[in-house]
Amino acid sequence: MREDRLESMRKEYHEIPIPEDLEFQVRASIQRAKREQGKEKPTKGRVYRLWKRTGLTVAAAMIGLVVLTNASPTVAYAMEQVPVLGAITRVFTFHTYEYQGDKTSAHIEVPQVEGGSQELNDAIVAYTDTIIQQYQQDAGLYQGESQGETDHYTLDMTYTVVTDSDTLFALRFDQTQIMASGTESVKVYAVDKATGHILSLADLFQADSDYLGVLTRAVQEQMAQQMEADPAVYYWLDDEVEEWNFTQLPSDTDFYVNEAGDLVLVFDEGEVAPMYMGMVEFTIPARDLKGIAQGDYLGS
Repeated sequence: MREDRLESMRKEYHEIPIPEDLEFQVRASIQRAKREQGKEKPTKGRVYRLWKRTGLTVAAAMIGLVVLTNASPTVAYAMEQVPVLGAITRVFTFHTYEYQGDKTSAHIEVPQVEGGSQELNDAIVAYTDTIIQQYQQDAGLYQGESQGETDHYTLDMTYTVVTDSDTLFALRFDQTQIMASGTESVKVYAVDKATGHILSLADLFQADSDYLGVLTRAVQEQMAQQMEADPAVYYWLDDEVEEWNFTQLPSDTDFYVNEAGDLVLVFDEGEVAPMYMGMVEFTIPARDLKGIAQGDYLGS
């Protein structure tokens, strides 16, 4: 069954040893990507591409992967429906891109939001198309080659609905890649149900508020508390490599609102902590943001 297969893949992924110098490569790639993104004018629903890092490919979203070998290459598109999520929004798997070869494999779910805005569905198509095209290029399939830059490359991307309230809907993509080593990343689209517009983090807060400063300090405090409570936990908070340290929350940080109405900030593997920490999340209680929040997105 698919659930058992995914669990087996995730177990295999977490057992992959991480080279000692990979942390440096990952941090360098993340910083390069952020600098490149900073040259572009920010737009809501902007597609985040995968980027290269010294022979490895870093995914730009949340995903799960597996390595499948000794299989003939096939590409399949499967229709699959999921239950209705609410009176306004229904999500179904529009198609699934699958490739299974001797040394490369992929499973990428492409959803469609029925009752959602054209803006959201266009963003989903653009994002998943980018992931598929990058996978084909990295796997050596884009130009019809027999193999790409790596002997074994697998990618798995799935989606889940993480917010479905009266005012807010959020769709989360989880991505896992294995190419010499494993990486995990996330992408979340949060949408105002009334307008259909994709929201940025800034849209949740009053225009004149220092929301980034408030959120930065809240995350730093949680990092320090977790490290003090558990020696195995480590964040780049006061690292000897100063440029790695988490000093300012990026305005394009992925987020969603949980069932309690609290804000959840999500970071890719290797973004604010060593890779062994995986993807990390920080929950900021809505009560702590009451003075700067706007609209009805967060709980009271």
